[in-house]
Amino acid sequence: QNLLVNSVAVEADMDDINLAVTQETPVVTAFGDTGPRRVVGNYDYKHNIKGHLDFATGASDATMFAMIGSAGVATAYDPTGVGGTASASRPRYTSTSMVLSSYTISGATGGAVAGAAVLEGNAALVRAVS
Repeated sequence: QNLLVNSVAVEADMDDINLAVTQETPVVTAFGDTGPRRVVGNYDYKHNIKGHLDFATGASDATMFAMIGSAGVATAYDPTGVGGTASASRPRYTSTSMVLSSYTISGATGGAVAGAAVLEGNAALVRAVS
């Protein structure tokens, strides 16, 4: 998997990257309906990422920390990890603005330092296949 956050490739430090899209589907069932009926509304999306942190300038920790208070940064997610041009078998999901909703640094004393972040959508999510 490849994930660019504000033009920084953070996937080398991450053990887990996921993109979750949640669609609004309110129930509008009436008394005469024979089963549930739903109306499709807007959607929301977020990246949940976690892994070992790199504290070097311009690496994963600096990138996530710089998002605190930010109005949003561009992201590009390639779940296949192949890179290159997006295609039908290698889609790329991009957003012009995602905001940081949480950032956690943790680790056992004397052990590796891990980090986790949640980035939430602040603009349309685009799925490119070319």
